[in-house]
Amino acid sequence: MAGALENAARDIKHLDEDANESEFGYVFSVSGPVVIAEKMTGSAMNELVRVGHEALVGEVIRIEGDKATIQVYEETAGLTVGDPVLKSGKPLSVELGPGLSSNIFDGIQRPLKAIQETSQSIYIPRGIDTPALDKKLEWEFEPVGVKVGDHVAGGDVFGKVYENSLLRNHKIMLPPNARGTVTYIAPSGKYTVADIVLETEFEGVKSQHTMMQVWPVRLPRPVTEKLAADHPLLTGQRVLDALFPCVQGGTTAIPGAFGCGKTVISQSLSKYSNSDFIVYVGCFARGTQVLRADGTIDNVEDIKVGEHVLGKDGLPREVVALPRGRETMYEVYETTYNLADAIPGGVSFTCNATHELVVCTEQQVTVSAEIVDGQKQTVVSYYALDEAADLLSSRAIKMATVKKLYFDHGKYGTAEAQRLAEEFAASIPQTPIEWTIEARDLDRMDSNTRAATFQQYAPVHVERPMLAAAVKEAGLPSSGTSSVAYLLGLWAANRGVSRGRPTFAVRRTDEQIVERIVSISNSIEPEAGANVHNTSDCTLITLNGKLSKLLWNAISQLGLADGAKINTTSLCSEEFAVREQFVAGLVDAAGCVSSTDYSAEIVTEHCAIRDCALSVSRSLGIAATTSANILLASDGIKREPVFTVHLDAAPPLAAVLSKCALSTNVVPAPSGKLARSSHKFMFAAKELPDAEYFGLTLSNGSDHQFMLANLAVVHNCGERGNEMSEVLMDFPQLTTEVEGRHEPIMQRTTLVANTSNMPVAAREASIYTGITVSEYFRDQGKHVAMIADSTSRWAEALREISGRLAEMPADSGYPAYLGARLASFYERAGKVRCMGGPERFGSVSVVGAVSPPGGDFSDPVTSATLGIVQVFWGLDKKLAQRKHFPSVNWSLSYSKYMNALEPYYEKADPDFVPLRTRCKEILQTEEDLSEIVQLVGKSALAETDKITLEVARIIKDDFLQQNGYSNYDRYCPFYKTTWMLRNMIGFYKQAVHAVESTSGQITWAKIRDNMGDIIYRLSSMKFEDPADGEQALAEKYTQLQRDMEEQFRSLTD
Repeated sequence: MAGALENAARDIKHLDEDANESEFGYVFSVSGPVVIAEKMTGSAMNELVRVGHEALVGEVIRIEGDKATIQVYEETAGLTVGDPVLKSGKPLSVELGPGLSSNIFDGIQRPLKAIQETSQSIYIPRGIDTPALDKKLEWEFEPVGVKVGDHVAGGDVFGKVYENSLLRNHKIMLPPNARGTVTYIAPSGKYTVADIVLETEFEGVKSQHTMMQVWPVRLPRPVTEKLAADHPLLTGQRVLDALFPCVQGGTTAIPGAFGCGKTVISQSLSKYSNSDFIVYVGCFARGTQVLRADGTIDNVEDIKVGEHVLGKDGLPREVVALPRGRETMYEVYETTYNLADAIPGGVSFTCNATHELVVCTEQQVTVSAEIVDGQKQTVVSYYALDEAADLLSSRAIKMATVKKLYFDHGKYGTAEAQRLAEEFAASIPQTPIEWTIEARDLDRMDSNTRAATFQQYAPVHVERPMLAAAVKEAGLPSSGTSSVAYLLGLWAANRGVSRGRPTFAVRRTDEQIVERIVSISNSIEPEAGANVHNTSDCTLITLNGKLSKLLWNAISQLGLADGAKINTTSLCSEEFAVREQFVAGLVDAAGCVSSTDYSAEIVTEHCAIRDCALSVSRSLGIAATTSANILLASDGIKREPVFTVHLDAAPPLAAVLSKCALSTNVVPAPSGKLARSSHKFMFAAKELPDAEYFGLTLSNGSDHQFMLANLAVVHNCGERGNEMSEVLMDFPQLTTEVEGRHEPIMQRTTLVANTSNMPVAAREASIYTGITVSEYFRDQGKHVAMIADSTSRWAEALREISGRLAEMPADSGYPAYLGARLASFYERAGKVRCMGGPERFGSVSVVGAVSPPGGDFSDPVTSATLGIVQVFWGLDKKLAQRKHFPSVNWSLSYSKYMNALEPYYEKADPDFVPLRTRCKEILQTEEDLSEIVQLVGKSALAETDKITLEVARIIKDDFLQQNGYSNYDRYCPFYKTTWMLRNMIGFYKQAVHAVESTSGQITWAKIRDNMGDIIYRLSSMKFEDPADGEQALAEKYTQLQRDMEEQFRSLTD
């Protein structure tokens, strides 16, 4: 698989070569992917064959007499009766070695990226034989523990390779069926996976070994011993780790209807589980200009994979994919602060409807008094991210909205409610909330949020000394580069005259500008000088010599000569000193500076100069905007508009003004290091017709943001498709934290991707490809998680092939051997002692997602799976519809690994097992009580039952539910899970004890009124960020435990 295809090319003779007649069979009949060939005497089950003149690869799955039934892994259109079939004598196999991680294969191990690069097509051509592992890529091989003369056997480690920062030690092992005495081992150095690195001899027969192994997919790799699992597979999801744990080496099923979150749980496993290796079976209009990492610009459609664009921090962002498609488009444009009018010359770009805009919402915290249901409340209003459901598209839309927290005067008292409200308000960060929203969803924001939400433009931190190079080429001193930039700005603002060479027209009153021009000319080229001529209303200064020629060339290249469109992009990525002098020239020639706050304005009638001043100022980190004034002439006729560019006072502007010539414009230069930051702009969007879009997807180590040529900060793009295409786009963008650093998940992941519209035979084989790759990494001593998403699609492939074979159908048309096939797959999981030396232990954990039609768990695939696996995470459609994720139904789900994990829990935290047991009891009791409440009402319950209902609500809402979008709750370490459970169950026990010990004098209502702050803190435990460390969180939770005990003591005294 080559896997298959390349192995076929190597193992099978091509059909145009001379071959013995006994090696040939002939097509007898064709039925989709199932081909029957005759004259196939000598064929073996699961043998690899090549079918037809296009040499399509297939596998023998049935033999009757001299006829063999073959499932073909490619489209069989065009095959005819009598076409040749060539036998190989070898089984379907995969290649195992360095290069597996970070790769995406199809079901027969064809590398999708390599095929795309070879074929330049989005489709997989028939018969292509791209190698599964790159045979040209060299790896740094280092021999380990083996020398010439040593005896070696299958599984022995004889070398290692550094593959990536997460797979630092890829062990190179002897194939399981090899043995002998070492006669040669390669020294340390760079080798490809096809190079000979070891030679052995056994009973006079010499064997050569590379870093790569070839192994049949349907044959389990041998191990020394299978062991009982004793360590949990920690997922970071509380409902799974606490109530229904799996083990490393265990088997799990996740059945659930569409939209219940199977793929999200699978991604959480990949991102946060304690596995060493994972095997997991927006965009802009054409012509949008993008800033490359070197400061140059290019159209988005011309950017290629592997190239780099510029991030807002000045660092490069690698492009890893190029989504393309056609969709409704939106024009996004900069507006005034009231969102009413477009800003002349402001930011504008066109994106597709599903493009994610990078927006920020200004935090606004207010404390006020309100009457709610007749009760006086102190209310804290603030912005926070929340999710809203779009029923039409079944999407969860993340959006900033106004949140309110109420403090009841009747419960706390007026003064205490005010104090608590102010304390909570002070704890809310005042920084803007950064988030993303699809262009089509902008209208969903309420008016208050819309008015507080903005986008950003960023300074250009890249400096390209293009003008300095031109000055050097002209034979002038490089020290004069920034002075030449000042002359450029001066000439651009007043559109001087040429007379064959640059001539400046300066007002007679601006003598300091005249002196500056003459001084620059004399310092750069003293022998040439400048000609000064006074007229009645201005002074004309004409430059001479090399400086004159240099300046005129620069004016022409920038587009200043004709004034139609100025090439501002080259100026925006110039050296900072050059940009500052250019803007200083603009201010001196056509601007003024406020003497009160040191802000500045540049006034011009030319759109090109307006855009130039705006862009270059913003590239320096200056907050700049524009406005237009239309004046009437004396005869009442409208004149052309006059534009004003407003520059806000800040250190970057002070650095510019300190370089001006006019004393009225000069301000002191800022001291210290100059900080250049992003600035906000208000924006609006309008819908456009469908059009082609072009996107860039950035590497997962980045913030997924880059800059357009107009300095707008935008999000990278992903193309939408079916469920698997989204996984292929999402996985390369996911990161995980390892030893304090963020690493791409793909560095420890192999994706075997087969969607339901790919060839049925390839889908059937994909699950074996995945489990064989998993076993290979297990044999290295690693703990591997294989996630099959979903086994229902694999079972459907079995059903289709079975139907074409005319086999007797069983329940729902599935073959009678469905259960046996599922069992043979799941039994390849487990913890093992690996073959060979040194001694190592590894495991394969299999997590199979099942997609039963309509969420019906009596579906044959689900029923057969549940009879095999030891853990059942049943997903509930009703929970998913209430946006309760993970939507695991705590009543249906189960785990059979409880007893196996008790020694681990006893060592990790002796309190955990009884806490978990009591938690399950509370949830079960609450379910029984809910039926009674529906009949007689809550008031008829005993006080202890009311406590049970309330604590069960806290457990469901604040323990079992997690927010995957948050930093604090997307992953919950085991110690945080235990502490949350300890405090919640502790509250339950003490509340019940308080009621029972006082013979009902203390009621649940009294406990709730007196301990509202404790209940609030219990619900807020999930907000503690694990990034603060275990010790910090343990101290906070311990303090909550003490405060809770103290308040109960005070209540009962």
